[in-house]
Amino acid sequence: MDEEGVEEYRNFRPFTRDSLFNIERRIAEEQAAKEAHKLKEAGDSDDSEDEIEEPSHHEPDPKPNSKLEAGRKLPPSLEEGSGRFVGRPIEDLDEYYHNQKTFCVIGRDKTIYRFNATNALFVLSPFNPIRRVALYILVHPLFSVVVMLTIIVNCVFMTMTEGPEEYVEQIFTGIYTFEASTKILARGIILTPFTYLRDPWNWLDFFVISIAYLTMWIKSLGNLSALRTFRVLRALKTVAVIPGLKTIVGALLEAVRRLRDVMILTVFVLSIFALVGMQLYSGGLRQKCVQNWTIELGPNISDIEWLSFVNDSNNWWKVGDDYIVCGNGSGAGGCKENYTCLPDLGDNPNFGYTSFDNFGWALLCAFRLMTQDYWESLYKLVLRAEGSAHAMYFVLVILLGSFYLVNLILAIVAMSYDEQQKQDAADAADEAAERMEEEERREILSQMTKSPSDASFKSDQYNPDKAEDKERVSLTSDQSGGSHLHPNSKKRGSVSLPGSPFAYRRSSRGSQFSWKKKPSGRATDRQPLVYQTLESLPLPFADDSAAVTPSSEDLCNFPFHKNAPNGRRYSFASQTRRHWPDARPPSRRSSFASNDSVSSLGSECVGEKQKMSPTNTFLCPSPTAANVDIKDVMVLKDLIDHASGHRRSFMSVVSVQPEAVRDKLMNYLCLWNCSPNFKKLQYFVSLFIMDAFVDLFITLCIVVNTGFMALDHWDMNEDLKSVSEFANTLFTGIFAAEAFLKILALSPINYFKDNWNVFDSFIVFLSLMELMLEELPGLSVLRAFRLLRVFKLAKSWPTLNMLIAIVGRTMGALGNLTIVLGIVVFIFAVMGQQLFRDSYQRYINDSDIGGGMPRWNFDDFLHSFMIIFRVLCGEWIESMWGCMRVAGYPCVPFFLLTMVIGNLVVLNLFLALLLSSFGAESLQRSEADDEPNKLAEAVDRFKRFGAWVKVKIIVCLKVKLRRKTKRPVIALSPSSSRPELNGKEALADGQTVVGNGKAYELHQTQDTESLSPNKTDAEKGLDLPDGEKVGETTALLPRRCSEGSVNKDSKSMLGSEASSSSSSLSESEKDIKVEADGEPEINEVDIVYVKEPDDCLCKVCTRKFKCLATIEESKTGQIWWKFRCFMFRVTEHKYFETFIITMILASSSALALEDEYLGERPILKAILMYLDKCFTAIFILEMLVKWVAFGFKTYFTDAWCWLDFIIVSLSIVLLAAESFNLGDLGSIKALRTLRALRPLRAVSRWEGMRVVVNALIKAIPSIFNVLLVCLVFWLIFGIMGVQLFAGRFHKCVDADGTRLNISVVDHRNQCETQNYTWTNSKINFDNVMNAYLALFQIATYKGWTDIMNDAIDSRQPNYQPLYEDNRYMYMYFVLFIIFGSFFTLNLFIGVIIDNFNQQKKKGGSLEMFMTDDQKKYYMAMKRMQSKSPQKSIPKPKLWIAGIIFDVTTNQMFDIGIMVVILLNMITMMIEHEGMTHEIDEALKYINIVFIAIFTLECVLKIIGLRQFYFKIPWNVFDFVVVILSILALSLAGFFENFFVSPTLLRVIRVFRVGRVLRLVKSAKGIRTLLFSLAVSLPALFNIGLLLALVMFIYAIMGMNFFMKAEEEYGLDDAFNFKTFFRSFILLFQMCTSAGWDGVLNGLIAKCKPNEPCTQYTIATMYLVTYLVISFLVVVNMYIAVILENFSQATEDVQQGLTPDDFDMYYEKWEKYDPDATQYIQLDMLSDFVDFLEEPLQLQKPNHFMLVKLDIPICDGDMCFCRDILDALTKNFLGTTETPDMPTQQEAETEYVVVSSTLKRQKEHYAAKIIQKAYRTFRRKKHGSEDDDEENDIDEDCVDNGDAETVVVETTSSHASDTTEQQKTVELHADSDIVA
Repeated sequence: MDEEGVEEYRNFRPFTRDSLFNIERRIAEEQAAKEAHKLKEAGDSDDSEDEIEEPSHHEPDPKPNSKLEAGRKLPPSLEEGSGRFVGRPIEDLDEYYHNQKTFCVIGRDKTIYRFNATNALFVLSPFNPIRRVALYILVHPLFSVVVMLTIIVNCVFMTMTEGPEEYVEQIFTGIYTFEASTKILARGIILTPFTYLRDPWNWLDFFVISIAYLTMWIKSLGNLSALRTFRVLRALKTVAVIPGLKTIVGALLEAVRRLRDVMILTVFVLSIFALVGMQLYSGGLRQKCVQNWTIELGPNISDIEWLSFVNDSNNWWKVGDDYIVCGNGSGAGGCKENYTCLPDLGDNPNFGYTSFDNFGWALLCAFRLMTQDYWESLYKLVLRAEGSAHAMYFVLVILLGSFYLVNLILAIVAMSYDEQQKQDAADAADEAAERMEEEERREILSQMTKSPSDASFKSDQYNPDKAEDKERVSLTSDQSGGSHLHPNSKKRGSVSLPGSPFAYRRSSRGSQFSWKKKPSGRATDRQPLVYQTLESLPLPFADDSAAVTPSSEDLCNFPFHKNAPNGRRYSFASQTRRHWPDARPPSRRSSFASNDSVSSLGSECVGEKQKMSPTNTFLCPSPTAANVDIKDVMVLKDLIDHASGHRRSFMSVVSVQPEAVRDKLMNYLCLWNCSPNFKKLQYFVSLFIMDAFVDLFITLCIVVNTGFMALDHWDMNEDLKSVSEFANTLFTGIFAAEAFLKILALSPINYFKDNWNVFDSFIVFLSLMELMLEELPGLSVLRAFRLLRVFKLAKSWPTLNMLIAIVGRTMGALGNLTIVLGIVVFIFAVMGQQLFRDSYQRYINDSDIGGGMPRWNFDDFLHSFMIIFRVLCGEWIESMWGCMRVAGYPCVPFFLLTMVIGNLVVLNLFLALLLSSFGAESLQRSEADDEPNKLAEAVDRFKRFGAWVKVKIIVCLKVKLRRKTKRPVIALSPSSSRPELNGKEALADGQTVVGNGKAYELHQTQDTESLSPNKTDAEKGLDLPDGEKVGETTALLPRRCSEGSVNKDSKSMLGSEASSSSSSLSESEKDIKVEADGEPEINEVDIVYVKEPDDCLCKVCTRKFKCLATIEESKTGQIWWKFRCFMFRVTEHKYFETFIITMILASSSALALEDEYLGERPILKAILMYLDKCFTAIFILEMLVKWVAFGFKTYFTDAWCWLDFIIVSLSIVLLAAESFNLGDLGSIKALRTLRALRPLRAVSRWEGMRVVVNALIKAIPSIFNVLLVCLVFWLIFGIMGVQLFAGRFHKCVDADGTRLNISVVDHRNQCETQNYTWTNSKINFDNVMNAYLALFQIATYKGWTDIMNDAIDSRQPNYQPLYEDNRYMYMYFVLFIIFGSFFTLNLFIGVIIDNFNQQKKKGGSLEMFMTDDQKKYYMAMKRMQSKSPQKSIPKPKLWIAGIIFDVTTNQMFDIGIMVVILLNMITMMIEHEGMTHEIDEALKYINIVFIAIFTLECVLKIIGLRQFYFKIPWNVFDFVVVILSILALSLAGFFENFFVSPTLLRVIRVFRVGRVLRLVKSAKGIRTLLFSLAVSLPALFNIGLLLALVMFIYAIMGMNFFMKAEEEYGLDDAFNFKTFFRSFILLFQMCTSAGWDGVLNGLIAKCKPNEPCTQYTIATMYLVTYLVISFLVVVNMYIAVILENFSQATEDVQQGLTPDDFDMYYEKWEKYDPDATQYIQLDMLSDFVDFLEEPLQLQKPNHFMLVKLDIPICDGDMCFCRDILDALTKNFLGTTETPDMPTQQEAETEYVVVSSTLKRQKEHYAAKIIQKAYRTFRRKKHGSEDDDEENDIDEDCVDNGDAETVVVETTSSHASDTTEQQKTVELHADSDIVA
């Protein structure tokens, strides 16, 4: 594998019988070598049985070359010369396969195909003509094209409602059979690699073909149409054929693989929710309202009569098609008069499919809640049946199940996509780099051959007689494929072109893409000298005395090397950074390597250097590059001239003539540089048209034009119509003139280079065409194109531009994804059609189900497609019910599969794509970099003009003022007033300017005047506005700096307002120096809390009105000052804020009590009225106190204080109004509603919430931007909707509101003559505002089906709608959902996440959402390794207790209990509504058994663990569960007689399931998920609080506005705005946007269509603002936090050690150190590290590893636990070089290091040498035979390295220098490695 090269023109050698023979020979040789190696090893092990093996340092196993994989294109460097070998078998290109029986074939499209060289089907050898033909067909591009077309045509046939004829099916099967047989003939079937069935995609083919033949031949098998459905999987074959799809599918499969943990967690969580739901609501949804039987039958009736009456569905209360569910609990839905609520009647709601009656239905309900599909219906049913307190269950399921789990899926899909993306990008970059280099090499070569200065060094350069040149030129390869080089030039001609100043880089077999250093000691490869983009090199000038020629290693270091194909890539980026035009110009130091720094490639030349003549600087870099060879400079100059002449196209000299002709044509036709007069005209035109003001004018025209288009509405009057038409013509003219003048000014070739101009001209062309063809009917479609003008705004609106760029970029990437999505939708749609089409006919034929075919059906392909599309939008449950009614349970897996694959995986991939396009670089990347923004320039001109006027006025004023004042004041222009830093004004002395991250001090030459007497030193820092804590104040600094305000202590300065506007300075501050150099450094600010109040008024006032200053210094002033200081201390007191917060909460609670029933409670009303006045008084008082304490300046410069001020002012206005009896005025009532904002004041005082709000405020600009862009995007769809549907939603209805059939009424006139009502839908497209509302409903998927139904039934205006008359209008909605919803709404998530990342860069991540305490918790959660080992629980002395202790602490005991818990869970799942008595009894006894087992476990553990039992949280949890279970069992009968429902105690049992979470310890993936949830909790809690606050405010406002709303549509007696709590639960439902369309319809029920209605406006504004705030912003913050934390947690896991690993370490430690001494014996160390779990484990034999880790050894041969952990951590993270981490533990315990493992090993080694020397000495001295024999044995022991431990007595006589005292040590033999 070292030799990876392939010879340039002999890359390709035909595959012959010799090749096959050589391969077989190599295989045999390899086999023989392996055998020999084995024998040698066996021999070695016999010689030295117990020898310790040294760690081997052999090369890693070779891997296949990723660039030469089958299915990839040929690398660019191999493309040359491949043409002759297309379709012919050649020897394998990849060295890896050189000793495997394979060969390659190159396709015509340069794709590599790899085949097995064994006989296909046992008979066809690779040289068999049949197999050769099959090969040729298989690799021909036409083959895959034909297969592709066949699949597409087949798919079209499959969509047909009536199946195609039998023979059509047979034709397709024939084609597929031909394809498969060709592949089998060419490849063989399955036995060896690269055969037909070794490719999983071929399994699919094989399966489909087999089924086709089965269904064709074996008719007796019955109806196999279900199997034939699998034919649709053929569509998947497209994936195998289209190259880009495989990566997307790869990402999908990778995501599915990674989703395993999330799926397990999801199923587990959903099971728990399902079990809880089952215990709580089983049978609860069958409660119905029954008519009072006494009215019908009288009071005295028999049981049978009563039962028949009650069970008769005609006696139940019904609204529409549904029976109303009711309940008897508090807060449950009641029945109307004369109806009673009775349990267990009839079926469950929704055709019996919605219930918690058994585990299956309950699980389906939980899944439905998780996916939030139509969950409002389930929520209402349960709350009506059980009472509103049960909303808590839904809050938990939605927050944990929906928000958390669904977004985890998104996080995982996004991550796997991201990795796939990075991989693809890296591959593409490699290939592009390689291609570029290859082209450049060829271009430069072709150029060099023509170079005029060639001849001058031909002689020097190339001499074929020189040995090394000969070797360089000839490249051959021996037949065996062993790739050797022969200095033998007969076989091949020269590769290097004679006369070129570049020698080729040489490599074995001349590879052009393996430019790696060879391990052999031969001369290494040479590189070309010069590079295409040489202009970017800082080349020396001829007269530069210190010039250094770039002949040295930089030119060799230029990125000429190829990317090594074997995955060991060079960093291309680092190489290219030097010469890419947008990089920084390189410094001399970086660009020319210094003498001693030899780069990776430069070093290759060292061996070459000795061979070259010293003067030849071209062939190899010389390390000392001081001498300048004039030839270098000439060649470079020559090259540079050449390169700058033709940057891109290196044209040869020959092609000059045609070029000139072409240039002339270009000049005349496109460039228009004809006459100088024309040039002058062009110049004047461009002066006008390219001016910024013209751009501003055009932009305004676009805006006004858009406005005119948006004016379009239904029933528009004629005048407006004609004005609109005129405006359109006018604007078309303006835009056409603009385009024409621009073309004139720029000339066509320059004009059309800009994409925006192309876009402009296209729209102008269409508009002109529309004007010309106005008379033709059916061309109104062209009007839609006018809307695209809106996009021209993007030119000057960066956010819109960015958005279009993102959508454009994503569309590119989406190309493949869209195909995958299309394939998924297509497969499911066709499958649904094939499986369920016949069942749906029952709707027409079966009278029981009846009611005609539903709109959402599988009857034909369009409807199937729409159902699947609807599932992708997240709505699956209703379609599934419709399917289950006719087709039964097979619908469930079908819809769930579609939902999981389509929505959760593929659609999340869309979102992942969008988020990845939303990188920070895309936000900054705007076209503004390329050209200055003209609009900004125009606005800037206005600003500059305004500033100029202002300065002139101020200067005039100054002149007048100067005469009056004695103090000399110098007026300066803004530009020169003070030194500027970074374009910002600088500041006066004592303050810090921050510019470019560097803090500069400003020095003042003269002293400032003395400070005012009132001030103390403490105040010389910053003045803090109220409520600002340390954290915020740091943020104030830059603001103050930028305003140019001056230090408030120096009276000599002007006030901040004056100085910022006039920029004038007093004399004393004129001389300011700014020191601004050096590296940036962070400026730390110490903040001193102010102990005294600020001045009352601004300094301007005191200076202007001298009398104020005298008052301040008088006695009254002193008293006033003391009073203010007292007030200041009051406000700073901790109880002051507490009191105010209490008051705010109390007043908010009082607001919540003002509900509809207040009028019936006069006492409460009176109390609330007085309380309101008290609260108002308290808040006014608070405001006054703060005014006195802080002064007006401080109070009114704080935003939160402004909020307080506005809310208090409102209260004052209301009080005044009430005292004048104006309370009932409409405007005053509206003001009363604004009292709901009072709770907002709590935000500033509650840190957790303020943190979130601040983060949100920072995000507001970008959110607002996205909102605007959304509106522009939607405007286009809105105007289009108005064009398509205005006036077409009207219909004729009878008295009940039922739409009449077209046979009864066809036209509006007929409707009115027959006295029916001609009405309009509430949601319609009659004007743009209505269209916006309709689009908002569609984008949130709420109420969109009704809008779509109206649209597809519509006909011409004033005609009665007809069922599905206009069905292709579905496409408008599909397009809108893709662009308006998938894209734009998900941009909110994108923007919020992006904003997070921006905040993170500025410092701190999610910590923006946390208070300081919460941050501490967060850090503690993240770094739990600060733990020290726990003392393990001591074993009891009593022997029986000891046995119990051993049993209960054994892992098997725990596993046994887990199994019991799971069994218990299964028995709970068996329970269901309506069980037989036997099952009920059996379950009761089983439950008793389980309780007994758990009680026994609890008792045993208490005996074994004693008081330590309660120290473990899980045990406490178990104990509580056991006690409650026993209570529930014993008191079951007792509770039934009381009001406490035993259900609650049954729910407790469910929590026992929570103990299964203890299994999580072993499942690392799930642990990560739960850990990320734990880490997210503080931030999620704060965001939850914010959401609750928003809901609170909206609930109070809703109560005030809609107390009297009708109970219709989405409102009923349990869900309405009558009381605070009901409003709250309704708003919780809508925070996921669920059911808001119903609520809107309920609120506007009174409004008549086509009439203005204030209720309509209020309701729309109220709901839309609530949805935007809660659903789009706050809920997306949840999502962002979860994504962020999950990626953080995963990153932690991937980067290495998590806190869990440290926990595991300490857990294992307890076994070795039961007394928690924190030390273990040295001899236990090896066992201990082997006993640990991955990733810290070091498996035995680990002796050398421990020596290498150099673990300190303490006194008494002990090792400290932290030291071991530290060493293992460093070893795992590969950071062994870093110094040790300081630990507190060392100080606390006696910690005396006496040695370390490495030192000890060295000591042993030294002892060994001494012993050996001593023995030799003794042998020489005595020479007695006995001694000799003894010594020989000893020496054998030592020299052969016996693994048995040699015990050495180190006595003072001969080894005194090794250890101090006499000690027995273990010595492992053969330890030389370490020494």
